[in-house]
Amino acid sequence: MSHNTTSAGIATSVAPEDGLKVPVAETNVVETQIDYDATEEIDEEYLNKPGYIRFYRGVLCQMLLFGAVSFVGPALADAMSNLGGNGLSDPNLANLAQALNYAGTALMTFFGGPLVNKLGVRWACLINAVCFPLTGSASYVVAKGGPGWYLVFAKIVTGLTNGFVYVSEGAAMLTYPRLHERGKYLSIWSGMRNSGSILGGIVALVTNYKTAGAGGVAWSTYIVFMTLESTGWIWALLLTPSEKVRRNDGTRVPISHKISWAEELKALIKHFSNRRLWLIAAPAFYSFFFLAPFGTYLTVHFSVRARALSSFLAPTTAVATTLVYGRFLDLKSLSQKKKAWIGMIIWLVPQIAALVWVNVKQWTLPKSTAFDYTIDSGLWGRAYFCYLVMFASGYWCQVYLYWCLSTFSTDLKASTRTGGLFRACECVGQTVSFAIGSNKARLSALMALNAALIVPAVISLAGLISIIPAAPAAVDDMVDTEVVEQADQKHV
Repeated sequence: MSHNTTSAGIATSVAPEDGLKVPVAETNVVETQIDYDATEEIDEEYLNKPGYIRFYRGVLCQMLLFGAVSFVGPALADAMSNLGGNGLSDPNLANLAQALNYAGTALMTFFGGPLVNKLGVRWACLINAVCFPLTGSASYVVAKGGPGWYLVFAKIVTGLTNGFVYVSEGAAMLTYPRLHERGKYLSIWSGMRNSGSILGGIVALVTNYKTAGAGGVAWSTYIVFMTLESTGWIWALLLTPSEKVRRNDGTRVPISHKISWAEELKALIKHFSNRRLWLIAAPAFYSFFFLAPFGTYLTVHFSVRARALSSFLAPTTAVATTLVYGRFLDLKSLSQKKKAWIGMIIWLVPQIAALVWVNVKQWTLPKSTAFDYTIDSGLWGRAYFCYLVMFASGYWCQVYLYWCLSTFSTDLKASTRTGGLFRACECVGQTVSFAIGSNKARLSALMALNAALIVPAVISLAGLISIIPAAPAAVDDMVDTEVVEQADQKHV
């Protein structure tokens, strides 16, 4: 078997008997097709198809579709949360419901890897999509004076089913793009996801711009949210099954052989017991912990229209800056470890500054003040800037953590297991955060806890960065140790 190099710089092997090009990633894992499907071979039939089919089956289109699913689902739910207390006049009920929502998501994402591997990403996302309208309808009912139990019920149901989308999109982000394109596609997905929050913010701002005092947002806001959420099933059905997705060069996404339920659970246990998970657990727990304390901070100290403006301004800033951050993660001039260290510093420094500022300032703000950008713009700006910085850098942190996970393996099923456990840790953090935040009187303590969590997060990240490889494995390196060892021996 002879070897050559493609124009993309990917080492390939050519079998003379069939002329088939099989790219081999420049890692210590070489020619692992013995135990795996030939997922790296170039699909010449795909390359000869019309342009619109190549686009539809391509990575970019799939990232946009995953973004669309998130846009009308979790993103709009986030948009309501970004209003502070789900836009309701009292954040306690909303924070309690949100805590139960994340508890359900944490439970589902923990076992989500095996479930999504069996269902496939399209059907897993569809299950969640049909439940999207529950969030908007429940908030509408409560805003109109209806029973609070419906909001709690809706949040529990959507929380459980959100796990399917979280695991599916996470696995796709980690495996569909080539290594040098992951930062770009992660930022595109994050941008699409935040675009739902931007649109939600525009709707909220238009329907609430006259309300300068504290209280709940206009109930008509939720009608628009419900309408958008009702389109989720369309975007989910448009997703292409992973085995049919192709990259620009015609290569397939690496997917290991289908295994039984028992083997899936064994693989999940191996992932759970691996030190990599425990090193990512603390950063994942910390990453979105800020949503509850800063959301409550927004509700307690800002007017309705200031909160509505924030639900547009914060995600817009996050989208613009995350796209730039993603480009940095794709730099070829830096090693993976060097990018990991610099990437961490980029989001960590502004977060430390924001948390120090808000923890000091929190004690001096009057409890009944509703800062408004037209009535007292100076005070509003000083009180709001820390929220904006924390919100934007929070999404840099999420993209960064996903990127770190993608440096270890390119196998889709490995990524569903790792990504599911990662999202479970993330959701546990949000569960604890919103549970404590269910009483706004605990805001100061919650802010202090948020700041304290930086310490274990940074220590764990330092350990994770120390084991980042030069290039990712083409198999599930936590499960297929024999394959990796055999490949290492061949490489030597």
